[in-house]
Amino acid sequence: MTVSLVKFDDSLDSLRKAIELCQGFEKLNSHDRVLIKPNNCFRHKIMPPYGMVTTSKIIDGVVQLLLEYGCKDISIGEGAIIGIFDELEPYTKQGFKGTGIDKVAEKYGIKLIDFNEGDFHELDLGGVKVKVSRAALDTDFLINVPVLKTHFQAKVSLGFKNLKGCLSKDSKKRFHISKRLDTLICLLNEAIKSDLVIIDGIYMLEKGPETLVGVAHRKDLIIASPDIFECDVVGAAILGIDPAQVDYLREFAQRHNRSFDISAIQIKGEDIESLKEQLEWRFEPDKEILTPAKITGLSAPYPGQTLCSACGATLALALSIFGKDNPGMDFGGAALYYGLGLKSERDTQKVFLYGDCAIRSNKGLKNAIRIEGCPPTLTKTLLALMKALLNKPRMFRMLLLRAIKLIGIRLGIYQEVFPRWERYRSKEFDKTHFS
Repeated sequence: MTVSLVKFDDSLDSLRKAIELCQGFEKLNSHDRVLIKPNNCFRHKIMPPYGMVTTSKIIDGVVQLLLEYGCKDISIGEGAIIGIFDELEPYTKQGFKGTGIDKVAEKYGIKLIDFNEGDFHELDLGGVKVKVSRAALDTDFLINVPVLKTHFQAKVSLGFKNLKGCLSKDSKKRFHISKRLDTLICLLNEAIKSDLVIIDGIYMLEKGPETLVGVAHRKDLIIASPDIFECDVVGAAILGIDPAQVDYLREFAQRHNRSFDISAIQIKGEDIESLKEQLEWRFEPDKEILTPAKITGLSAPYPGQTLCSACGATLALALSIFGKDNPGMDFGGAALYYGLGLKSERDTQKVFLYGDCAIRSNKGLKNAIRIEGCPPTLTKTLLALMKALLNKPRMFRMLLLRAIKLIGIRLGIYQEVFPRWERYRSKEFDKTHFS
C-alpha cells in the first residue's frame, strides 16, 4: 500500500491530495456506514489543544470529502478519559465542545457518539476480557484520525494507540493494570480494523500526550494510508523515534511478518528525510515541573514507562498548579511515587503514593500518604499535597485562591495560564483550527 505525505496549506485541497495519493477511498462505498475516530481524549478548556487533540479543521475536511463522495451515514465517535477534572458533564461531550468538533457535527447534521456510554461488545484479547464500542466494530468504514505526537508511556501515540478510545472506561484501565499494554494495543488493532488512517500533523507534540508538560510545534503535515502499520511506522520515524523500538509496533510486525524498512514503503508526496525531527518522549515531573518552579525538597522519581495517560495528566496538572502557587519553597525531602513497580524505601508521611498502582506496589508501607484513584481526581491530589506540605494559613490561602479561580474558569472569565504556555500566544498557533 501507499503512505502519502502532504504539506497542509490550510485548504481542503491538501487533505484531498493526501487521500487521493494513497487511494484512501478506493474501498469506500457511498452507502457505507462511516465512522470517524479522532483523538479527543482530553478536554482542552484549560490546556492548549495544539498537538494534543485532533483539529476540527481536519475533521471538517474529512466530512466534506465524504459528502462529496456521496456518503450519507457518517458518525464521529470517541471515548474520552474520565475522572481527571471532577467533571460536571460527560467528558467526551466536553472534548467535542472544546475542540469545535460538535460544531462540525451540527454544521453537517452528522451524529456524535460517546463510546463511554455503550453499547459494548466483549472481546478476549489474549486472555484479557475487554469491552469495545459496538459502533467501532459494526461500522463499514473506519477512518482513524490521530495526532502526530509522542507519548510518555508508549513512545508514540498515532493510529494504533488512538483505537484505545474505543474501549469502555474499565477496559482502558485494564489495559494498564494488566502490565501488557503494548500487547493489548496490538491485539486491539487486530480486532478493530482501520480502513483509512489520517494523521493530523498540523501540530506535533513532544513529551506528549498533553500540553501540561508536552511542547507543541507547528508542522503542517498530513500523513495518510489505508495501512495503519505503515502509517504509524512513517509517523514514528518523522517524530525521530525508531518504530522498531515501539513495543506494540514490534509485536504487530512479528505477528504479521511486517518490515520496518521504510525504503520498502511506497511513499508519495513530500520527501520523508526532509520531514524528520528528533523529539523527546519521556516525561519526568522533577525536570519538567518542580525544577522550573524552583521547588526543592519534593521529588517525583521517574517510574519508567509505567505511568498511564490519565494519572499522568492529573499528576502533571496538580504539580503545575502546586508549583505555580508555591514557587521557591522547600518541602524537606518529600517524595511522590506513581506508576507501577516503583517502591519507596522510606515509610513516613513525607512519602506520597499517587494512584492505585503505586499503592498496590507499596502495600507494606503503613505511614505513607495514599492518594487513591484510577486516576485520583485533581481536587483529591491537590488537597493531599496542601494538607501534608503547607502550614494551615498558607493552605487556606491556596484553597481560597483555587476556589475563586475555579469559579472564574467555569464562568468563562478566567483562564489558567502556566509559564510554559506563553509560547502558544504566537501566530504559529491558530485557534481557528479548533473552532
